[in-house]
Amino acid sequence: MKRRTKLNPRDAVGGRWEMGSKGQIELLQRYGLMPQHTVLDVGCGSLRGGLNIIKYLETGNYTGVDISEEILEAGREFLRGASLEGKRPNLFYTDNIEFKEVQGKTFDYLLAISVLTHMPPEDIETLFANLHKVMGDRSVFLATVFLSKTGSIYDTVMRRNFFYPYEWFRDMGARYGLTVERDEKGDAKQNLLVIRKQAAST
Repeated sequence: MKRRTKLNPRDAVGGRWEMGSKGQIELLQRYGLMPQHTVLDVGCGSLRGGLNIIKYLETGNYTGVDISEEILEAGREFLRGASLEGKRPNLFYTDNIEFKEVQGKTFDYLLAISVLTHMPPEDIETLFANLHKVMGDRSVFLATVFLSKTGSIYDTVMRRNFFYPYEWFRDMGARYGLTVERDEKGDAKQNLLVIRKQAAST
């Protein structure tokens, strides 16, 4: 990752920079994103999608977290190049998925593009177990995944892509008070999950 970042930060996060950038803001807007809303970008990388989101949102309403300080620094350079520093986005390095860096704050929208696709089962369970810390009753979490066609979990050795049955995500969500639905309009190469808190029983 470090070597790829030094060579070309745009390629280090999967390439297709312009397509990915435009697609993420359009996806959020399709689910109702407005400038006054807050966004938590999980695995924000070098801000491929973040730049357009930051530009659209009101000042201070974008937060991004990533496990690579090198990729985040590349994102800060792109931010300066786009003259968007005045929007004061919050960018945090993290070595966990427990949201310690944003403790006590909830977000209207959460986004994880090409993140869960690289996470083993135990990490996804940790993520789901901690989502209550950053999600309110009306929050929407949009996450792309690879869905298994065999009915079981498997991964590719070389690229470390993980494939899961949809039912696995649904059941994992229910375990932690979340509803998990599929959006059939997702990217042809990845599937889109829409995750919300379960409605409180009356």
